[in-house]
Amino acid sequence: MLVQLCFVQAQSDASSCAKVRKNDLKFTILSIGSGSSRLTYERAFGSNMSAELTLGMIGWGYDFLHHLDSKGFLIKAAYKWNLIPMKSANSPLAGFYVKPELVFVNFDYAPMQPKTKPQQTTYSPKHTTHAALLAECGYQLLLKWFVFDVYCGVGPALGTGNDENYYHSFMLLPRDSWAAFTAGFRVGVAF
Repeated sequence: MLVQLCFVQAQSDASSCAKVRKNDLKFTILSIGSGSSRLTYERAFGSNMSAELTLGMIGWGYDFLHHLDSKGFLIKAAYKWNLIPMKSANSPLAGFYVKPELVFVNFDYAPMQPKTKPQQTTYSPKHTTHAALLAECGYQLLLKWFVFDVYCGVGPALGTGNDENYYHSFMLLPRDSWAAFTAGFRVGVAF
């Protein structure tokens, strides 16, 4: 009986001693195809709270959708509440979450020159400075060290505007309104 009790206690201690992952580093995959590169760092501060910081370089990628030659940066900061944790992950980073996210973008853009007749049309560069406060929800899956994060959100935005209605992190819907919309997914590693 004593041996059986010690065995059960040793097994429960082993599961509680498993590595709890409190950090992750994520990359927004589709951002490369929209003309920017974004990297996100997340740190857990308790059993159901964490914070994220995203830095992005606009111009590090190829804009397949809008064909703009954009150059600039973006910053995103968010505080997350994990409402329904993923129990099997043994991490406060995994599960269904909500977060407010503050986004700031600052970049110059101009339509890219056509490859067939590059000297036919001249384009003058334009500038965009815009900010948004987004209410987002999402689900973050954690499998050992692999992270998959899918999210969407809406909120108010203000700034100088953009002819193409693309802000490398959100869009305005409808185009001339103050209502911003975002959605996407990121992959990364937890440690």
